[in-house]
Amino acid sequence: MTKIKLYHYSNTDFKGYIDLKFFGANSYSNNSERLSGVKRSYFYLDRKSREIYLKGARYCYIAEIEPSRLYNLNTDSKGIVKLLKNSQNIHEVIKRRGYLGLIGSNGFPCVVLFKRIKINKRLTLTD
Repeated sequence: MTKIKLYHYSNTDFKGYIDLKFFGANSYSNNSERLSGVKRSYFYLDRKSREIYLKGARYCYIAEIEPSRLYNLNTDSKGIVKLLKNSQNIHEVIKRRGYLGLIGSNGFPCVVLFKRIKINKRLTLTD
């Protein structure tokens, strides 16, 4: 199966893997971590598209994953989203069902992973 490329932006100099222990360390992820309790990392599917607060990131990490390992929120083929009473539970429910993460959108096409992932390439950004 063809893998998809994932792009993770950070000022942290990761060695070998994107580490979930940093989730919640930033002001924009702290509240999400506190509400859901599920450590995770965020990736974009398009190298050129990312949220404005990541424009100053020093590094772009590239990883790859098989899409079958991810639950697609856009199609919601198993009706998981419809079953939830609280959207903060989405990460916990999908992780419990055995997925490594999910594909969705936060205004940009993105992937959320619940496990660390090996870095294939690190780019030092100048923008």
